[in-house]
Amino acid sequence: MNYILGIDQGGSKTHAIIADERGRLLGMGKSHGACHSSDGLEYAVGAILEASDQALTQANLQRENVTVAVGGLTGIDWDYEAELLETALHPYFPLAEKQMVNDCIIAMRAATGKSRCGILCAGSGLNCAVQNGEDCFAYGFYIPDEYQGGASLGKKAVQAVFDSHMGLLPETGLTRRLLDYFQAESVDQLLFLRVKEKISGKDYLYLPRILEEEALAGDRVSMDLWIHYGHTIAGFLTARMKKMGITGEAVDVVLSGSIFKCRFRQFQEAVKKEILRCVPKANIVEAEYEPVVGAIVLGLRRLYGEIPEEIYQTMKETSKQFPLRRLPETP
Repeated sequence: MNYILGIDQGGSKTHAIIADERGRLLGMGKSHGACHSSDGLEYAVGAILEASDQALTQANLQRENVTVAVGGLTGIDWDYEAELLETALHPYFPLAEKQMVNDCIIAMRAATGKSRCGILCAGSGLNCAVQNGEDCFAYGFYIPDEYQGGASLGKKAVQAVFDSHMGLLPETGLTRRLLDYFQAESVDQLLFLRVKEKISGKDYLYLPRILEEEALAGDRVSMDLWIHYGHTIAGFLTARMKKMGITGEAVDVVLSGSIFKCRFRQFQEAVKKEILRCVPKANIVEAEYEPVVGAIVLGLRRLYGEIPEEIYQTMKETSKQFPLRRLPETP
């Protein structure tokens, strides 16, 4: 029996699941987030092993049972990095064929099987990819820091408070919320914290929650931030789709990542509106499953090439025992 290990590692968490060659999902594990390029290879591998061992234990299997290991890992932006991670994991899964790709690739494969498609993945950072048959382009470092997912939204929220204080923007509920969050007595004190780099990356990643709550409460500044951000990030995807010649086709476009769980739905509508303006035949798909399922799909493809429909159905059916669905079940 072949057993597939699927891995999804991002900045906020590491997921691992085990499946057999019939598509049955047998175990799942979770560990801390990591990126080999910023946190160190040992730290990133440690999170992968912790999540994988949990999944293996649940499935009553050992590392030696894994015959295929596929990972979608943040920070794989260059070819040598995939090889680096595959080599680092080899001592722990010596019998497994290994394939490590950028994490947005497995998120895309968790949502669509089409070979002509695109994905916009907004989580703690931002990434997107476009596939045109065999040719696949993942953005990686091409996207500037000011649009890098939750972290950039947090920074925009802080800047909005300063802009409001200067009179560049209307008064906003963000001012009181951020002063309370940082226990600052004034906007000047909040500015001092930023200038002295006392606001951490973890703080910035938390602030989109406040931004979401204020937008839902009708705060105009917060609403405009979400809408402008949605419009802008969609442009990264559509520009590449145009360059790869598929804007006139009926392609799947996947929206994935924690930012797309935002309850202020005008954000998602801004993204969709801009995509459809440039790719009018696009089928916009909100990811049904967590990206780690896409790693299993890639693993099954290594075994079968074209995955039999009954294996797909088994995978979907057995996924119900794990927290893998992102969308509610349809009746």
